[in-house]
Amino acid sequence: MRETVVVDANIAFKWVVNEPDSETAIALLKKWTSRRTVMVAPILFTYEVANILYQAVRKGKITIDRAKEVLEEVILLGIEIDSPQDLSLSLRAIELAGQYNLSATYDAHYLALAEREGCELWTADLKMWNAIRGKTDRVRWIGDYDSVDSDTSPNASDPNNL
Repeated sequence: MRETVVVDANIAFKWVVNEPDSETAIALLKKWTSRRTVMVAPILFTYEVANILYQAVRKGKITIDRAKEVLEEVILLGIEIDSPQDLSLSLRAIELAGQYNLSATYDAHYLALAEREGCELWTADLKMWNAIRGKTDRVRWIGDYDSVDSDTSPNASDPNNL
Protein backbone atom coordinates (compact mmCIF):
# COMPACT_ATOMS: atom_id res chain seq x y z
CA MET A 1 0.00 0.00 0.00
CA ARG A 2 1.29 3.44 -0.88
CA GLU A 3 1.99 6.06 1.76
CA THR A 4 -0.17 9.09 1.05
CA VAL A 5 -0.51 12.58 2.48
CA VAL A 6 -2.91 15.39 1.66
CA VAL A 7 -1.15 18.73 1.34
CA ASP A 8 -2.93 22.06 1.55
CA ALA A 9 -2.13 25.07 -0.63
CA ASN A 10 -0.58 27.01 2.25
CA ILE A 11 2.15 24.39 2.77
CA ALA A 12 2.86 24.19 -0.96
CA PHE A 13 3.19 27.99 -1.11
CA LYS A 14 5.86 27.82 1.62
CA TRP A 15 7.89 25.42 -0.54
CA VAL A 16 8.52 28.11 -3.13
CA VAL A 17 8.13 31.46 -1.36
CA ASN A 18 10.27 32.16 1.69
CA GLU A 19 8.09 33.03 4.69
CA PRO A 20 7.65 31.80 8.28
CA ASP A 21 7.68 27.99 8.45
CA SER A 22 9.14 27.64 4.93
CA GLU A 23 12.07 25.63 6.30
CA THR A 24 9.64 23.25 8.01
CA ALA A 25 7.53 22.93 4.87
CA ILE A 26 10.65 22.13 2.83
CA ALA A 27 11.73 19.54 5.42
CA LEU A 28 8.33 17.87 5.06
CA LEU A 29 8.63 17.94 1.27
CA LYS A 30 12.08 16.33 1.45
CA LYS A 31 10.79 13.66 3.84
CA TRP A 32 7.83 12.83 1.62
CA THR A 33 9.98 12.81 -1.51
CA SER A 34 12.64 10.55 0.02
CA ARG A 35 9.96 8.12 1.23
CA ARG A 36 8.16 8.30 -2.12
CA THR A 37 5.04 9.45 -0.30
CA VAL A 38 2.23 10.29 -2.69
CA MET A 39 1.12 13.88 -2.17
CA VAL A 40 -2.49 14.54 -3.12
CA ALA A 41 -4.80 17.52 -3.07
CA PRO A 42 -8.37 18.20 -4.18
CA ILE A 43 -8.98 19.81 -7.54
CA LEU A 44 -9.36 23.25 -5.95
CA PHE A 45 -5.67 23.14 -4.90
CA THR A 46 -4.43 24.89 -8.06
CA TYR A 47 -7.03 27.63 -7.71
CA GLU A 48 -6.11 28.18 -4.06
CA VAL A 49 -2.39 28.36 -4.78
CA ALA A 50 -3.09 30.86 -7.58
CA ASN A 51 -5.19 32.95 -5.18
CA ILE A 52 -2.54 32.89 -2.44
CA LEU A 53 0.01 34.05 -5.01
CA TYR A 54 -2.26 36.81 -6.25
CA GLN A 55 -2.80 38.02 -2.69
CA ALA A 56 1.01 38.16 -2.30
CA VAL A 57 1.12 40.27 -5.48
CA ARG A 58 -1.54 42.63 -4.08
CA LYS A 59 0.49 43.03 -0.88
CA GLY A 60 3.59 43.84 -2.89
CA LYS A 61 5.49 40.74 -1.74
CA ILE A 62 6.04 39.35 -5.26
CA THR A 63 5.49 40.42 -8.87
CA ILE A 64 2.89 38.98 -11.19
CA ASP A 65 5.64 37.36 -13.24
CA ARG A 66 7.06 35.73 -10.11
CA ALA A 67 3.57 34.57 -9.10
CA LYS A 68 3.18 32.83 -12.47
CA GLU A 69 6.62 31.19 -12.12
CA VAL A 70 5.83 30.00 -8.59
CA LEU A 71 2.50 28.52 -9.67
CA GLU A 72 4.30 26.48 -12.31
CA GLU A 73 6.95 25.41 -9.75
CA VAL A 74 4.29 24.19 -7.32
CA ILE A 75 2.46 22.22 -9.99
CA LEU A 76 5.72 20.61 -11.15
CA LEU A 77 6.38 19.25 -7.64
CA GLY A 78 4.24 16.26 -8.49
CA ILE A 79 1.17 16.68 -6.31
CA GLU A 80 -1.58 14.41 -7.59
CA ILE A 81 -4.72 16.45 -8.15
CA ASP A 82 -7.82 14.48 -7.23
CA SER A 83 -10.68 15.18 -9.56
CA PRO A 84 -13.52 12.83 -8.65
CA GLN A 85 -16.12 11.86 -11.22
CA ASP A 86 -18.92 12.05 -8.67
CA LEU A 87 -20.05 14.37 -5.90
CA SER A 88 -19.06 12.16 -2.95
CA LEU A 89 -16.06 14.26 -1.91
CA SER A 90 -18.03 17.51 -2.05
CA LEU A 91 -20.97 15.96 -0.22
CA ARG A 92 -18.64 14.82 2.55
CA ALA A 93 -16.97 18.26 2.59
CA ILE A 94 -20.34 19.85 3.31
CA GLU A 95 -20.85 17.48 6.23
CA LEU A 96 -17.35 18.13 7.60
CA ALA A 97 -17.70 21.90 7.25
CA GLY A 98 -20.85 21.69 9.35
CA GLN A 99 -19.30 19.30 11.86
CA TYR A 100 -16.30 21.57 12.45
CA ASN A 101 -18.19 24.85 12.02
CA LEU A 102 -15.99 25.96 9.11
CA SER A 103 -17.00 29.13 7.27
CA ALA A 104 -16.70 27.45 3.85
CA THR A 105 -16.21 23.99 2.35
CA TYR A 106 -12.83 24.69 0.72
CA ASP A 107 -10.77 23.44 3.67
CA ALA A 108 -13.26 20.65 4.27
CA HIS A 109 -12.48 19.25 0.80
CA TYR A 110 -8.88 18.66 1.91
CA LEU A 111 -10.13 16.96 5.06
CA ALA A 112 -12.65 14.84 3.13
CA LEU A 113 -9.87 13.74 0.77
CA ALA A 114 -7.61 12.78 3.70
CA GLU A 115 -10.49 10.84 5.23
CA ARG A 116 -11.17 9.02 1.96
CA GLU A 117 -7.46 8.23 1.45
CA GLY A 118 -7.04 7.19 5.09
CA CYS A 119 -4.10 9.55 5.57
CA GLU A 120 -3.06 12.77 7.28
CA LEU A 121 -3.76 16.28 6.05
CA TRP A 122 -0.88 18.69 6.65
CA THR A 123 -1.82 22.35 6.87
CA ALA A 124 -0.29 25.76 7.38
CA ASP A 125 -3.73 27.39 7.45
CA LEU A 126 -4.04 28.82 10.96
CA LYS A 127 -7.76 29.55 10.65
CA MET A 128 -8.53 25.95 9.71
CA TRP A 129 -6.16 24.59 12.34
CA ASN A 130 -7.82 26.65 15.07
CA ALA A 131 -11.24 25.34 14.01
CA ILE A 132 -10.18 21.67 13.88
CA ARG A 133 -7.35 21.12 16.35
CA GLY A 134 -8.14 18.72 19.15
CA LYS A 135 -11.17 17.40 17.25
CA THR A 136 -9.44 15.00 14.85
CA ASP A 137 -6.06 13.32 14.69
CA ARG A 138 -6.13 13.37 10.90
CA VAL A 139 -5.07 17.03 10.59
CA ARG A 140 -1.48 18.02 11.35
CA TRP A 141 -0.21 21.54 11.94
CA ILE A 142 3.06 22.51 10.23
CA GLY A 143 4.39 23.92 13.50
CA ASP A 144 4.20 20.47 15.08
CA TYR A 145 6.64 18.91 12.65
CA ASP A 146 10.03 18.14 14.10
CA SER A 147 12.45 16.98 11.41
CA VAL A 148 14.50 15.14 14.05
CA ASP A 149 11.52 13.39 15.61
CA SER A 150 8.68 13.44 13.10
CA ASP A 151 6.32 11.60 15.46
CA THR A 152 5.28 14.69 17.37
CA SER A 153 1.70 15.02 18.49
CA PRO A 154 -0.47 17.14 16.21
CA ASN A 155 -1.54 19.07 19.31
CA ALA A 156 1.95 19.54 20.77
CA SER A 157 2.39 23.17 19.84
CA ASP A 158 0.01 26.08 19.74
CA PRO A 159 0.51 28.28 16.65
CA ASN A 160 -1.16 31.15 18.49
CA ASN A 161 1.91 31.33 20.73
CA LEU A 162 4.33 31.79 17.82
